[in-house]
Formats: sequence, C-alpha cells, structure tokens
Amino acid sequence: MAAQNVLVTGPFGEAGEAILNHMADDDRYEFTYLNRSDHPDYETHVADIADYEAIRPAFDGQDAVIHLAAQSDAGADFEEIIDPNILGTYNVLKAMEDAGVEKLIYASSQRVMGLYEEDHAPELYEEDYPSEHDPFRLTHETLPKPDGYYGASKMFGEHMCRVHARRDGAPEHVYSLRISSVRTEEYDHPYGDAERGVDRGDEHRVDDDEVWDQSQTGSWKRGSEEYNEMVKRLKASWTSQRDFAHMLECCLADEEVTYDAFYAVSGNAARWFGIEHAQAVLGYEPKDDGGEWDGPPK
Repeated sequence: MAAQNVLVTGPFGEAGEAILNHMADDDRYEFTYLNRSDHPDYETHVADIADYEAIRPAFDGQDAVIHLAAQSDAGADFEEIIDPNILGTYNVLKAMEDAGVEKLIYASSQRVMGLYEEDHAPELYEEDYPSEHDPFRLTHETLPKPDGYYGASKMFGEHMCRVHARRDGAPEHVYSLRISSVRTEEYDHPYGDAERGVDRGDEHRVDDDEVWDQSQTGSWKRGSEEYNEMVKRLKASWTSQRDFAHMLECCLADEEVTYDAFYAVSGNAARWFGIEHAQAVLGYEPKDDGGEWDGPPK
C-alpha cells in the first residue's frame, strides 16, 4: 500500500514535535514540512502561510494536510493573529481546494472553551469536581466560550473549515482538534510546566501554548503552592506526545467524517474535556493519564 502524502504546516513547535518523534519514521506516511524558517534536520518548504503564492506549490500531490502553523500566544492582540491565524488558515483551505487535497486536520485549541476554565478553576482541576458521580466534562456540543482573541481566532478557523468541508471539492474530510497541553519531549509529563519553571528559574508562570505571563510571579521551588498548582492543572489538561500522535493517526485513517470537532487530550482522570466522541467516531484510545504520576521523571 502506498504511503499517505501528508503536508505539515508549522511542524517545529510543541505539537509538531509529536509528529517528528512518533510518526516521521512510519512507513505509512510521507511527510512534507512547510514552515516560515528552515530546519537543519528536515527538508522544509520555507514560506509564510499568509503568502498564498509562496505556500501554494507545497500542496501539490498531497493526500492530507495537518495545519499547525499559527500565532499561538494565548494573549496575542488582534493585530497579531489576523495574518497567521485568519488569513493563513484561509490560504491553507484555498490551496487545498486548488490542489485537490482531500483531508485536513486543523489545529484548534482548548482556548475556544477557555472561559469555562476561567469560571471554574482551580476546583476544576480536581478529579471529583463537582462530584464523583457527576464529573465536569465539556463535549463537542458544548457552547464555545473563547477566552481571548487567540481562542476566538481558532473558533473562527473551525467555522471556516466547516464551510469548506460542506462545499463541493476539497477538502472533503475535516477534523478540528481542540488541542490541550502538548509539551516538548523534555517536559512531556504532567510535572512538565512546573519543572520547566524550576529549570528556567525565571520566577514566571508558564501558561498554555508556551506563554509566559510577566504579571504573575512567585516561587518556583518544588513543593511550593505555585509549583503544586501547575502540576494539578497539567495533570488534568496534559496531552502526551504519543496520545496526540495517535489522535492524528486516527484522523488520517478515517474516511467517514465530513466535518467534526474533537478534544485532543490524554485520558486524564481530572480532565474537563470529554474524549468519548473521539473514541466513538475515530477509535481514539489514549494510553496516558496524568493522574497516574506522583512525581517528575527521575
């Protein structure tokens, strides 16, 4: 069986690292990488997704696109997200239509539901919130509530993807993945954010999507209140690299979905995002659970 030709935009960030570590050597796929800058270890089509003519050639001959490229600063101003997140996503959809690429996996974000966390944290991070028999779970049918321009841009991207999926032509299959906390290999565990703070020694809190909030400072000593708070949050929101790669594999193998949204999160006992829809539709079966960890890797 011929390998599936897959174009990945923005492949060298945290989410893209899961592809490089867990899928790049898989004979089922032939990956092409599109990025704003070159990479010493991977042949890369260098272009900005805001420039349609520059990115267009990379889509020829592809069977699927994994669209990760974006301004990922959760606190970005509106002006900072227009080109990469709105125009860039439109350009990807247009290039897929022009090149006849049938499948799109769109990197949305848990930030499209961000106000739920804002309204319910930190109690939200407990396994039995609000009760053992009635856990708090957001589903694919829950009303989106973005917590900023970044989250709103991802919600807008989901809507653009849905529009294109309903049209005649390409793409014919679109998967919006509301990605939770994927981390680099070094910090790919539920203590990752807290340990990263210790290693950097910056006394700054780390936010989702690699954002450092300069206004929130505190001790990063292990066992401190801030350290423990970051551990508790990531135990609930962690998406391991291997679970994220598995989710991508499920989407690439599927031939039934026209358009749908799924939460890309590991099987954490304390998660506030439901994975039952992804399990039923895609066969997603995560292997990791942040609640099973009682300390960082030795």
